[in-house]
Amino acid sequence: MKGEEGLRLVTLHSHPEHIEECMKILNDQWPRSRTMRMRSLSTSCDQFPTSLLLLKTTSHGDTEVIGHSRLNTLPREPDAAWIESVVIRQDLRGAGYGRQLMTRTEEYARISGFSTMYLSTHDQQVFYGKLGYEFCPPVCIYGGSVNKHLIPKQFIPPQLTKGVQALSLKSSVVGKDQKCQPAMKQGAPPPASPAPPDPAVPHPPPLPASSKLTKDHITKIEPSSMTKMYMKKDL
Repeated sequence: MKGEEGLRLVTLHSHPEHIEECMKILNDQWPRSRTMRMRSLSTSCDQFPTSLLLLKTTSHGDTEVIGHSRLNTLPREPDAAWIESVVIRQDLRGAGYGRQLMTRTEEYARISGFSTMYLSTHDQQVFYGKLGYEFCPPVCIYGGSVNKHLIPKQFIPPQLTKGVQALSLKSSVVGKDQKCQPAMKQGAPPPASPAPPDPAVPHPPPLPASSKLTKDHITKIEPSSMTKMYMKKDL
């Protein structure tokens, strides 16, 4: 698939000469051993999973890899595709290549017969939202079933919520019926011991000498520690 600015989308297995460049782009974002990364990329094929490369032709006529995405099927939704490992080379970010990569990946999925795209992200909800993706319940990508206890409350079906509430109400009624009768009084209770004094409030730590915040005062939040959100888009 060709496009503006000399961009084109190709499959990795049809252009294996770019696997080293692809591996570097991925490992710069998500460090992984060479063996494991090579094993994952080597599974790319026409029947999915498929690794897609965004290539750019330079002014000197050279071809370089500037982005990667990966498409796979979903076991419970034959008309839906799962997109992952979306990444643009670090020195080219912020120039609109991410949108170009997603647009061409969606076109490839549509031509392949898919009508819906799913993905998950820790920190790129705004980016995907601008591309038309919306939040959705978690999807199962490896077969089996989804653990409903891990689904956010806003995604739980109303009928399931009502069933849980009814069960809780029934349990509370049974608990009331089974309460023990109060024991017979055996005289006046002993006097209560005096309450211990409240602990002393510790003094706050001294403020830094400088009134301005520096990078040493800022804690970096790793994206992997944030909640993973699932999103979908109808093609």
